[in-house]
Amino acid sequence: MNFGPLDAVLGFTKQPLSAGRRYELRCNSTGSRPPATITWWKNGQRLERSKDLISTDGNTTSTLTFIPKKEDDGKYLSCRAENKALDNENMEDGWTLEIHYTPEARINLGLSLNPNAVREGTDVYFDCIINAHPPAYKVEWRHNGKHLQANVNAGIIISNQSLVLQGVSRSTAGNYTCVGYNLEGEGESNSFYLNVLYTPTCKPNQTRIYGVAKQERAEIVCQVDANPPEVQFKWTFNNSADSVDVAQSHIAKSGTSSIVTYTPMTELDYGTLLCYAANKIGMQRVPCVFHIIAAGRPDQVHNCTILNISMTSFQIRCTEGFNGGLTQAFLLEIRESQSQDMKSNSTSPLARFVVNNLEPGIQYHAVVFAYNSKGRSEPVILQASTLRLPEKQLTAERDSQRSPFRFTPLMSVIIGVVSALLIVLLVVILVLRLQCTQEGEHRRKQQQRHKNAVVTGGSLEHRGSGSGATLSDKGGGSPISKHESSGGEGDSDEKNPDIIPQPVDIDDCSDYSRKKQHVSTIETSPSRSLLRQAGNSGYMGYCTLRNGMPLHELNAQSKLIPGPAQMIPAYTASCTLPRQPPQQWQYGPISHLPPGMYPVQYRGVPVAQQRLRSTQTRDPPIPLQPLPAAPEEEASPETPLMANKRESTV
Repeated sequence: MNFGPLDAVLGFTKQPLSAGRRYELRCNSTGSRPPATITWWKNGQRLERSKDLISTDGNTTSTLTFIPKKEDDGKYLSCRAENKALDNENMEDGWTLEIHYTPEARINLGLSLNPNAVREGTDVYFDCIINAHPPAYKVEWRHNGKHLQANVNAGIIISNQSLVLQGVSRSTAGNYTCVGYNLEGEGESNSFYLNVLYTPTCKPNQTRIYGVAKQERAEIVCQVDANPPEVQFKWTFNNSADSVDVAQSHIAKSGTSSIVTYTPMTELDYGTLLCYAANKIGMQRVPCVFHIIAAGRPDQVHNCTILNISMTSFQIRCTEGFNGGLTQAFLLEIRESQSQDMKSNSTSPLARFVVNNLEPGIQYHAVVFAYNSKGRSEPVILQASTLRLPEKQLTAERDSQRSPFRFTPLMSVIIGVVSALLIVLLVVILVLRLQCTQEGEHRRKQQQRHKNAVVTGGSLEHRGSGSGATLSDKGGGSPISKHESSGGEGDSDEKNPDIIPQPVDIDDCSDYSRKKQHVSTIETSPSRSLLRQAGNSGYMGYCTLRNGMPLHELNAQSKLIPGPAQMIPAYTASCTLPRQPPQQWQYGPISHLPPGMYPVQYRGVPVAQQRLRSTQTRDPPIPLQPLPAAPEEEASPETPLMANKRESTV
């Protein structure tokens, strides 16, 4: 049996479509035997380009490729399923199309305006007609492709879909468009060219001053800007005496330019030429002014600078001066500063020069001139120097030429300062040496006086002791001899912190002063000559006191020093014995010495202990003055014998 289709159903949501976009529409049909045929219709007009697909169960699916247009908005689109075996058995489904498209804009000049008669100063307005679905939500105006902002002060007013331009000028002329925006995008209108007519005006950057000599022919050019460009020219000459029109025979025209031929014959022919132009809009309000002056040399250049200095080149740029009424050019001369040899000579229509092929490290004079047919300007002299070559650390050629030595002012200043410092240093050294010499001479005189006083005091002392011996005994080891040979040793002992000074009367203390200077050193092996001076009084009692004097000498000295006994310090230091272990004192008994003077017995002392005692560190020897004579005792077997004289230090 044959059955008709049960339904025809569109397989997508019935929604608005965008114009120009491609869509795939589907329609399904079921229940038909044999399978149904599906067709597509738009407002009763069949659409092609559909494809049918029959499934295994006899159902049919049709696909339509559809590109809507703006004109399809509001039309009915449907799909129809039918069985060819049965008449009047068909099913249909469809919907009314809603097509969205970008705005379509159109610009119109105001109805009351003539686009060919818009002059400067008049008001102009435009209307923008927009067709869009959905409706446009914004309108934009553009002038020569640039967005035009509303500015009431500048005479630009934008209201809804209208544009008003107040007091238009030549800068207002150009192409105008309007743009509409909706959800589908933007749509720009066709452009409208606004032609603004205006009277002629002078073009900028023209030569306004002409230098012309007498009976010299000059051509003065006048250029104007006008709309429409069809213009007529009129020239007038003015001077301090009169104003006359230039004959048309001397005027030539080319478009918006005019050339007048003028030849001054007398002084009265120098003045001002006025150029007027006119078109259909009107006469030029402000004429073009040209000054005719007597020609002369150009003015010198100024503001010259030297740029891009290298080892072999540099650049010079200057500002041009007045050309003297004629076309000027510029001349550059480069000379070496020392020899004044010409190194470069170049000309340029502009005051800009590039100088090459120079020698490194040389100073040059650059002279810049401006010149025209009347002569040269005053020169401008510049000082320019090229950079020096880098110094070579190692050179392969021994005979390479070296640059001559240059004596700079800085070097002379340094040499003068160093010389002054050396002179001052030599003067200081001479002054110090002279002072040292005077001090040394004074010190030697004091030492000589001191030696004489010591010798005199020693002679008197020995003479008073009753001994017949002299101070120049052969022993050579007397304390007086040691003092004379020691030079300035007395001064060092006087500064010794271990020496305790004693208050002595000036008149009676010459001997005390001598003994105080030499009290810290004795000779532990006194010479035989001094012992002989003592006669039979016995041993003189020599002893070493590190911080004082022998007791018997201290007692004798205290008799010479006036004052209380408390001012004389006690001397309790022990004496120093001879270094060799003698069996007895070779110069006589020692019984006359104070008790405890020799607390250490040398008899029976081990040799190691004696060596230890002899190797102890002691102070430098200080010569001891002879003590008053003591009774001489007979030599006994126990008196120690010493072959050599030795000194002991404390």
